[in-house]
Amino acid sequence: MFASALLACFIQAPVPAIAVTRSGIQIEATGCQIGDLELDTPFGRYSCATDPIIEVRNLLRSFSLLSTIREKGLLNNREWLSALSESGFLSALLIETELISHSFPELYVGYDLIESWAKKTSRLPASITLDKRLNWLHEIYLKKKGLQRLVYGTELVSIISGGSNKNSKRNLSYNQISDELQSSDHIRRRIGLQLCVKQSELIFMHQILSLSMIDPSSQVRQTAAKSAAMINQHTARQYWVKIAARGLSIHRSYAVDYLAHLAGPIGLRVIKILNSASTHFIGEQYTFDDIKIRVVKSSDLSLIGSLNWRSNNSAGNNASHGFDYLSDDTEIIESKSTFTITKVPSLLAEQIRALL
Repeated sequence: MFASALLACFIQAPVPAIAVTRSGIQIEATGCQIGDLELDTPFGRYSCATDPIIEVRNLLRSFSLLSTIREKGLLNNREWLSALSESGFLSALLIETELISHSFPELYVGYDLIESWAKKTSRLPASITLDKRLNWLHEIYLKKKGLQRLVYGTELVSIISGGSNKNSKRNLSYNQISDELQSSDHIRRRIGLQLCVKQSELIFMHQILSLSMIDPSSQVRQTAAKSAAMINQHTARQYWVKIAARGLSIHRSYAVDYLAHLAGPIGLRVIKILNSASTHFIGEQYTFDDIKIRVVKSSDLSLIGSLNWRSNNSAGNNASHGFDYLSDDTEIIESKSTFTITKVPSLLAEQIRALL
């Protein structure tokens, strides 16, 4: 039943095939033949001008072989989505990512794989002029639903001007980006975060960091964390240090992960400091790595309010909230005579030890 359900997505006219390029790339395409330098794929136009098609395979036969392996239980969800991507089954990748994400929302690898293919393809009509491409693509992107929106949104990010061209007509406005960050659609929030990186929008730093903590979608939280680190790693690290040291339980867990993977050597140093605190009791004061540390009972409640920014939609009014150290190179762990840490619970301590 599994195979037949997915095979149905390939029954169309003309029947798609798997095109194989000289370098070994495999991709689902229609109307293709050996020697082609451009393909029509489910994600749009794929150019292979320097990597021509050398083989065209029967898609249904190839997919049946792969789906048999899946049905035998030899591929878990992550491996299955990766196999679909590597084999170029783009239609199936869209369908399976949607289905798996409903049952396993923490597994967002399918989104990353779709985005990877979308960066290599284009939905823009060949005839559209350069000055009209941004508006055309933005309007279509907003009308799309589900993972098709991710495909269009990825290309939208790719065609806008970089951060050095703030006045370019190929940029989106602050209001447009704000709409993305505040959207109820997790894909729009993801795209909005990537737009902030592309346009170097430091003005949205507080919103971005808040999303890294409170967004209900794990893939948006991760995108927000990566975006923050790319825009200004120092500011992001300062924020996460505060949360990891004195925040609420679940937020501390997120912050510790970001410090370990996105905050550089200083982030790892903070992880070691937190690990040292896990062996000390409330009220204790000690020195570790030349830093005086005090362990306390309560979390810093002021950090909870700093997480929420949706009550004020104006980016200019709240973008700098909590960032009095934005232009200060001093690290929080060294800015005060004593670095205060809320007692580290056992589960967080285990997470920290696993990261070291």
